[in-house]
Amino acid sequence: MLQSIITQFLSGFSVVAILVIAALGLAIIFGVAGVINMAHGELIMVGAYTAAVVGKLGGNTFLAIPVAFIVVGLLGLIIERGVIQWIYDRPLETLLATWGVGIILQVVIKLIFGPELYYVGAPKILEGGFRVIGRLPFPWYRLFLIVMALLLLLLVFYVIFKTDFGLKVRAVRRNRAISGCLGIDTARIDMTIFAFGSGLAGIAGAVLAPIKSVSTAMGFPYAVDSYMVLVLGGVGSLWGVLTGGALIGEAETILSFIFNNVIGRLLVFLFIVIIIRIVPRGIFGYSERR
Repeated sequence: MLQSIITQFLSGFSVVAILVIAALGLAIIFGVAGVINMAHGELIMVGAYTAAVVGKLGGNTFLAIPVAFIVVGLLGLIIERGVIQWIYDRPLETLLATWGVGIILQVVIKLIFGPELYYVGAPKILEGGFRVIGRLPFPWYRLFLIVMALLLLLLVFYVIFKTDFGLKVRAVRRNRAISGCLGIDTARIDMTIFAFGSGLAGIAGAVLAPIKSVSTAMGFPYAVDSYMVLVLGGVGSLWGVLTGGALIGEAETILSFIFNNVIGRLLVFLFIVIIIRIVPRGIFGYSERR
């Protein structure tokens, strides 16, 4: 029994990676711009369809990643310029607007690609797997997801903490009004962050496509999981994204093995409720100064 639990714990690393990859773009947008982006799942879906198109044209996941980042990033820029920029100070309206945008994206994608499912194969170099404990097979692609999650975390960390742009982002995150008084173009920061976060959602869709049938409804579960990660870890914290993804991913994997998927997920929800009752802003949340 102990060996089986250890095996599930190791398998859970790939689930953690999936949660981190899916939540990272949402964390950037929600944490900095304060937008409750209900279209996050649809942006992931567009990234997955982009990967499907790249695959049809003879490319693979490695090529689909930058293409999806650019395509979905540009889509996020259009959404921000066309809708969001007018309602940043009205959170309820941003929620309704992005929800409407998500519905529009689903309809447009269905009109273009039809209702059928699309399947994206993993690159040949990542086919198969290796064994970690006993006879447990661990797919190479799952290892790739773990590496990808770490690389994306490092990329975002570098952008936010090691660049002049990141310094401005952190200033706006802490105190938007004072940042504007000091000459920081907060509107441009919001626009760039929304496009960047959307591009990260596109990457999530591209790397998740080989392990999930590509359809117009595929993004919703990842959007729900992303919000769970943010609520548990704390909005606006990269450590919160990693910690929230790790706790939820490992807990769900192990509890689903001990009980079943439904009970495992129910216990994870209960765990999240208890944590946010103790720390309402999340594990790494902090109070903002206005």
